[in-house]
Amino acid sequence: MTDPVFAGVREFPEGTRTAADAAAAIGCEVAQIVKSLVFRRGDDAVLVLCSGANTVDEPALGVEKADAAFVREHTGFAIGGVPPYGWRTPPAETIVDEDLLVLGELWAAAGTPRAVFPLSPGELLERTAGRPARVKPS
Repeated sequence: MTDPVFAGVREFPEGTRTAADAAAAIGCEVAQIVKSLVFRRGDDAVLVLCSGANTVDEPALGVEKADAAFVREHTGFAIGGVPPYGWRTPPAETIVDEDLLVLGELWAAAGTPRAVFPLSPGELLERTAGRPARVKPS
């Protein structure tokens, strides 16, 4: 990625495909990892930016899992490396896990399953135009 808003990209040969892998490589808490999870709502892609420590309550958000082909078609990236923005086609909606907003530094995928970049919760909201919400099950 050459976009300057992906400043500070770090690559880890051992991979950052999962939140646990990324946190171990970076040396941060799993909660600080931004999982860019792509779901379907009909034919639309919905992006849920979820804390690495959380799961998504799909029924509450009215979404269903998307397969790898759908993710690549809409984002231009493979699962495990999907960044929170910079997609081929912007998502119909972006929902940001409210638990991310109370943390200091966050880390998100930078387009490959081996690269991440740091950003603040404010930058995440601004750059994605996301809507904060509770995403984890009650």
